[in-house]
Amino acid sequence: MQNINYLLFILLFYKHTLNAQTVEPSKGIDKNKFQIELESIYSIDKKENNGLSKSISTPNFLFRYGFLKNIELQIAIPIIKEKYYEENELVYATHKFDDTQLGFSVNLWNQKKWLPEAAFMTRIYLHYLSNLNFNYVGQTFSLNLSNTLTKKLNLNYNIGYAFEKNTQLSSFIITNLTYKLFLKGLIFLEFSGNNTKTHNFLQNITTGLSYNIEESLTLDFSIAKGLNHSLFYTGARATWIINTK
Repeated sequence: MQNINYLLFILLFYKHTLNAQTVEPSKGIDKNKFQIELESIYSIDKKENNGLSKSISTPNFLFRYGFLKNIELQIAIPIIKEKYYEENELVYATHKFDDTQLGFSVNLWNQKKWLPEAAFMTRIYLHYLSNLNFNYVGQTFSLNLSNTLTKKLNLNYNIGYAFEKNTQLSSFIITNLTYKLFLKGLIFLEFSGNNTKTHNFLQNITTGLSYNIEESLTLDFSIAKGLNHSLFYTGARATWIINTK
């Protein structure tokens, strides 16, 4: 049971920190725009008790819709395949739809000199039950900020809390620095950290690149490593924007 509880903490941590480019935008998509994100992530997490967790998403779906001028609606449907080992023995395995995420983002203000552009985002997490019902299991609140430093350099950062129904409130911070290499491509460097009262401040560093194949289609690739814990993951994401009007 202790192993299963620890694994549930890992899964919660993944929901909020393990994405190919995890920082959330400081501005929602335009009204009547529909954005589809398909993301796959492979991660390996080694534990002090000789445990090993391997996880792959196959893939995660995130849908964004510009409902009003300053309001974006969101729905995420993660699909995961995960195995947990101890002493090379399989302890736990799953391949399923993970918690469905429903939420929205509200634009607060635009950048004014050094005052960053800002948006407030929240998502609730619903766990699918076998009787075709959903159970509320948690919620995320995030203040998403960004500063345009130069024509090529941007600083993006999120500060927020993740509430899980059966665990304590967890705070997180994500900072992301992007540099535009050429017209259609940029590179990024990202730091993410997650903290609870019962665990250390877990820190990751991520780097990657983003390439615009065309105006409505973008590909992201990333690789990450835990700074104070034994974690490695790599991911890829495709983003497609559709004008519905």
